[in-house]
Amino acid sequence: MEPINASERKSLKQTIIQEIKQYIIDNNLKAGDRLPAERKFMEIFGVSRSVIREALSYLENTGVTRVRQGQGAILNESNIDKLLDSFFFLWQVNGGDLKDIQSLRVIFESSAMEEIIKIENNNNLLKLKESVINNREAVTREAFIEADMNFHKQLLEATNNVLFIQMTNMITSYFFESASRIDITHQEFQKINDEHEKMVDMLINKDVEGAKSLLTAHINNTKKV
Repeated sequence: MEPINASERKSLKQTIIQEIKQYIIDNNLKAGDRLPAERKFMEIFGVSRSVIREALSYLENTGVTRVRQGQGAILNESNIDKLLDSFFFLWQVNGGDLKDIQSLRVIFESSAMEEIIKIENNNNLLKLKESVINNREAVTREAFIEADMNFHKQLLEATNNVLFIQMTNMITSYFFESASRIDITHQEFQKINDEHEKMVDMLINKDVEGAKSLLTAHINNTKKV
């Protein structure tokens, strides 16, 4: 038998990765469940230990599993942070424009507003308004930025959609990290906070179109030095 070349080995590794994923689905494994030992996978798929290790390493590096000492590979809870983090890193390296992130935020947060109205999630809106009122106590530039970011994250979380929250929270965090030169004076923050409160009041009163219009102007008016 001729030795396996690099391209064949890569193809085999990808095949085993998919086979392990299918094994997880077929066996109804959930977050916290242990995957079989390497030897068991070798028997199931009829491949070498090195191929199994490469496949398991890939699953760990992409956040599908984690390894615990003495327990082997454990299935993680759903989380797309690693995937989005890699995506945004490459996007930035390849000349991504922060305005694109602003546009994404408008799209996602406008959708969140529509969803909040649809599910009539007033309790979360009342909590959000309480946070806005408490944010008036912020006095430093760092506190202004954190309060601004947290408002938008809480707005997204009010949808109660776990996947949507994970995806959009990452985008919000990335925007504020990337726009580290955001400059907000105390007077400007009070205006921002007033707009936050007005958006919440509009949503409580089911004026979703008014809230979306204010949101669009609010995000697009982000001041950078």
